[in-house]
Amino acid sequence: MNFNDREGREALAEAYALFARSALIPESPAMVRLFNMLEQLYTGALADACRSYHDAMSLMLSSPARRVSGSLLVDQLLYLAIQHEHPFALSAAAGIRDEAIFKAMEEELQVLGGLSQLKSEHFISMVQERRRIRARDDISAKSAAVWSGAPLPQSRTQPQFQEEPVHMPLAFAPLEYGDFGLTDSFVSDEALEEIYLRLLETRDWASLTEDLWNFFSAYGTGDFLRCRAFSIKNNLLSPLPEKVIAPLIPLSLYEAQHTRLMENTIRFMRGESCSSLLLTGEAGVGKTAHVVALLHELPEVRLVLACRGDLDALNGLLPRLAVQPLKFILLLDDIDPDGDELRLFASRTLGFAALPQNVILYGTSRKGNAGPYANTLSFLYPDLARFADMISELLENDGAYIDRRSIHNAAVDHQVDVREKLTFRGARSVADKLKERE
Repeated sequence: MNFNDREGREALAEAYALFARSALIPESPAMVRLFNMLEQLYTGALADACRSYHDAMSLMLSSPARRVSGSLLVDQLLYLAIQHEHPFALSAAAGIRDEAIFKAMEEELQVLGGLSQLKSEHFISMVQERRRIRARDDISAKSAAVWSGAPLPQSRTQPQFQEEPVHMPLAFAPLEYGDFGLTDSFVSDEALEEIYLRLLETRDWASLTEDLWNFFSAYGTGDFLRCRAFSIKNNLLSPLPEKVIAPLIPLSLYEAQHTRLMENTIRFMRGESCSSLLLTGEAGVGKTAHVVALLHELPEVRLVLACRGDLDALNGLLPRLAVQPLKFILLLDDIDPDGDELRLFASRTLGFAALPQNVILYGTSRKGNAGPYANTLSFLYPDLARFADMISELLENDGAYIDRRSIHNAAVDHQVDVREKLTFRGARSVADKLKERE
């Protein structure tokens, strides 16, 4: 489809036909407004058409579509094809090759690829031609009235008409804004960039249906393409910012625990025998940090963080995880292993045996008993000597080298000042203060 070969009326008819054929257009408020614009142009409601265009622009600027193509319109179409969780994406992610869905997506991509050729100038051309046609229609109506002796038709410039006069000025904000480029960051960007470029380099998007199926079957859909860590908010998965996934600073005090955690997770990633784990220990020893850091060390894994009060929502969210081709760590953070909430969740999942195969369960708790978990990892408070070792290791990791006596004295001062147990969080605080003095 090349809209440059179409004049205003032909471009309008072709664009309208493409919009009407799409099953995904109703999923985008911005695209719905553009479709409304085309309908309004057909009926001659030029003022309404212009308002619809600018409403669409506003919606496109605030939509979740990535800025990748240099055109707001093409960004929306790419969003519908790749980021939106439509039946084709979901069936591919689940590894289900449904030929009816496949053929429907092939047709959809043909439509979206055709619409991707539209530019601001084409919409302006459509409006200008409709304006000329309506002006001629007004003149014809008045001429017919004069020859027939009938009253002249009421002027369109009178205030009771909703439409603007036919000589209204045209000032369209452009859809185009630049060249191709990824202006944000998705965890699946290496594969996404290739898909984006291939779609933008061909007018026949339908020819890439197989490629899209392979992409979804390997990398998942929707927010899972963008983020690695999620919490539960209003009974829905809510992406967490990438900055929460901090690399773990290797500390000799907890080296054995982290090794067991990492080995168990790797076995899970490989589909080998693994077990649910409960990380126990008092506040501030780094239990949650050790689990979250796995995402930094194993980029293929995803994390879902659930806190007290979230377990009811998990029953509805687990099926969504089950149909993804990804591996998920479900972290039940600071939930009592003997509490009613966890017992009910364990009962509903048959002692966790009914969890999806691509989900492994980890938990953190200040209590030492395992409850329904298969195994435990204990994180103990350090004594003063090990606390000083932690401070030294943190400083070395930051590239700061401070003599051992200064570190020991700072550790003693901290213990006296806070009058509480020594923790990883405390060691981090002392290390930062020592760096500031240097």
